[in-house]
Amino acid sequence: MQDTPREISLGPFLMNRFGERYLPSVNQEAFSRVGSENVFGQQYGDFFSREDALYLVVGCDSGLLVNWIAKRKRPEGSRFIFLDHPAVLQRLEEEGILPETLPPGLLVTAPEQWIEAAEGFSLKDYFYLDRVFVAKSLAVVDGVHDGYARLFGDVERSLGQYRLQVSQEIGHRVFMTKGLENLAENRISACRLRDSFAGRTAILLAGGPTLPESFPWIRQHRSNLTILAVARIADHLRREGIVPDLIFAIDPHDVIFHQSKGMLPFWPESLLVNMYHLSPILMGQWQGRSVFMGTLFPWESPLNPVNVFYPGITVGHQALGMAVDMGFSGVILAGFDLCFSREGFTHVAGSVEQEIGPFIARGDLMVETNGGWLAETRHDFLNAIPSLEALAKYAAEHHCRVINPSEAAARIAGVEHLPWESLAPATMDAPALDRLREILPEESQITRTAHCQALDQELAKVRGLALKVKSLAIEGLECNEGLFGRRGKPPNFKFKKRMDEIEEILDSQHREVSRLVKKWGLGAMLKLSRPDKEREWSDAEIEEAGRRYYEIYRDNAVSLIRLLDDVRQRVRIRLEEERNRPDFKKLVEQWRKDRQPGRALVFLQRHGWSVADLPEPVRPMFQELLDQFETLLGQTDHDYKQYIMAVQSSPQEVRVKAQALFRNRERERLRQFGIGLEKSSLAEKQEYHHLITGYLAEMDGERPAALSHFRQVTHPALLAEALQRIFTIALQDGDLFTAQAVSQRLAEISFAHVPFHAELLRLNGNGATAAAIFEEYLKVVRKDFVTMIKLGRLYLELGRPEDARATFARILAEDPENQAARTFLEDLDRTGRESAA
Repeated sequence: MQDTPREISLGPFLMNRFGERYLPSVNQEAFSRVGSENVFGQQYGDFFSREDALYLVVGCDSGLLVNWIAKRKRPEGSRFIFLDHPAVLQRLEEEGILPETLPPGLLVTAPEQWIEAAEGFSLKDYFYLDRVFVAKSLAVVDGVHDGYARLFGDVERSLGQYRLQVSQEIGHRVFMTKGLENLAENRISACRLRDSFAGRTAILLAGGPTLPESFPWIRQHRSNLTILAVARIADHLRREGIVPDLIFAIDPHDVIFHQSKGMLPFWPESLLVNMYHLSPILMGQWQGRSVFMGTLFPWESPLNPVNVFYPGITVGHQALGMAVDMGFSGVILAGFDLCFSREGFTHVAGSVEQEIGPFIARGDLMVETNGGWLAETRHDFLNAIPSLEALAKYAAEHHCRVINPSEAAARIAGVEHLPWESLAPATMDAPALDRLREILPEESQITRTAHCQALDQELAKVRGLALKVKSLAIEGLECNEGLFGRRGKPPNFKFKKRMDEIEEILDSQHREVSRLVKKWGLGAMLKLSRPDKEREWSDAEIEEAGRRYYEIYRDNAVSLIRLLDDVRQRVRIRLEEERNRPDFKKLVEQWRKDRQPGRALVFLQRHGWSVADLPEPVRPMFQELLDQFETLLGQTDHDYKQYIMAVQSSPQEVRVKAQALFRNRERERLRQFGIGLEKSSLAEKQEYHHLITGYLAEMDGERPAALSHFRQVTHPALLAEALQRIFTIALQDGDLFTAQAVSQRLAEISFAHVPFHAELLRLNGNGATAAAIFEEYLKVVRKDFVTMIKLGRLYLELGRPEDARATFARILAEDPENQAARTFLEDLDRTGRESAA
């Protein structure tokens, strides 16, 4: 994040009439008319008013934003870190713009030191509280100096990596829950696969847009390849006639069932490698062999295998790490792009994501591709790059080459880029499936039964310990009350001794289960910590913290006990499934509760039965489950598609992104975005076509064509922007009649445009009408100091100095530190004295 020579060419400071100095090269004339305080007040509103929050502010707006925050009353427990280019900070220091001593809780730093500085401000504690907020300075928002957009991207990338580290330290309750629900299915550890494919070549198929490039090469070399695929592309592979040898799936969220259900028909020919916490809806309906990555229990247990987990949170990362440990001499990546296609698509053609359209959220994140061009990406993709680099290094240490032949994939350190035609896999002496059958232990009714019986014993043991922890937590609550004196009793320090004893018992005799109970509700536990540790706590605060501590302990224990009971019931049902004469009613009830109608197929396959082999009263229940399962597999309008639609089909987001590309003059990216939208299934794509084609025509200087397209935009979310462009073109053409008519229309559909309409009337010589509109607007929006300043100045132009004086005085009554209003009042007083003299 070093400044380039162009970035350090900042030019001189200027001073506005309010005595504020600023860099036009950074902020242009943003503060020249109404002063920085009014601009910041309008821009940020109450954003900086949250208590117990850490604000990372990218850019300091020539130092004025730092001064504005320093003068304001700051919320209790909140801190502010401003990051700016070293060259800017040096100039601010030379000019004496910033205070010599910043108030406590404020820090200004260069980007290279920001994480270290933030850790000194308890960054991790604020993350635990979910109270870290990133703010864009006006320099970032306006984009006058393009170094600020890059700085913001760098900060977001670093912050994303830090957030990922913290989340991995904390762990997630959903992972523990899903892992426990999968206990009966997680029978064989993926450790069994280590060093089993030495000298062979694997191809790892992920879901990026470049995936289809690999298909001709795969068909040519299939006999010498071991195919590893992520579950989400299973439908795509089936359509292409490609059968994967290993399928990888890790996502714990149930919404991904429809995304990955295409893997289920591959069960006779593919091995499932699942993370221990894979969604049980998917895991419980898999009929084939499987091995699991990760732990078995979320506590120390002799039943736990060696934990298999690799850097990176995506399924592709885990699959690559596993491939390296399986002994492959080379792993070829396909569809492992970590960036968008030129049209803005995030996933392969045929996926729900591509069907709905290109990624529409505004983003300034770019990566270099293997082909040498810059491609857009998003935060999760970007944050996945360092861990992929770490895996590539891990592979090299294990004498495994990692190759990505696609030019359109992100360039990754340690990943070779070679063309498809230059690649030839090592000769394979036997199919991968045969090798897997040799490696994996035989599975039978006996082995599955023994596994479930061992699970039940372990669960019963931990449940008993959790009951003891719950009892100690309840006693701790009672001691906390006694220590401070409640229910008419005086404070008694003897309870403090017993509280210390309880903590000792929890930390020694019940250490593992106590840790589990804490981890179960870690978020609530962490919120007991305060980032401002230097502040002395009152007795009331200490008592409240003690009370909440033991309440959380107790409630977590109760919740955990309930889950263990639910898990034990599921394990017992799995034991029931192994019997030749099971209680069919209990089986069906559990499968329905778990939303696993396909479990009936698992049951029938293991027993070698068909529905006709079942007792006659049971057959209708089973047939109903099988029908439900078939319906699920064929369902195309489902919750996953609705989820993607919700996050990727907002007309407002399309407008914001297209608007940003237009304002930044990124013509080619805007054109490609338009192409992507036209390929989508979005109902509004014709409206998007007119807006984007209008933008492109305007950028090319073809104003009549631009106007023609903008006038065809009718969607409410896009209309105001289209009218704004018509308004701007009319002003550029000197067509004030059209401009005024469009401005009035804008004011009718957007109250926020009313001040701009009034300003246009003023410029057209209709000062009295403008003043009346300003006055009506300010009856509704009472603290818009920018508009009040404009009205005060208009009163002066209209020869109404007393009205101007009253307006400026009203501002100072609300905001005594408002320098702009104070300056105008002083000018009025000076003029009055000169007139009197």
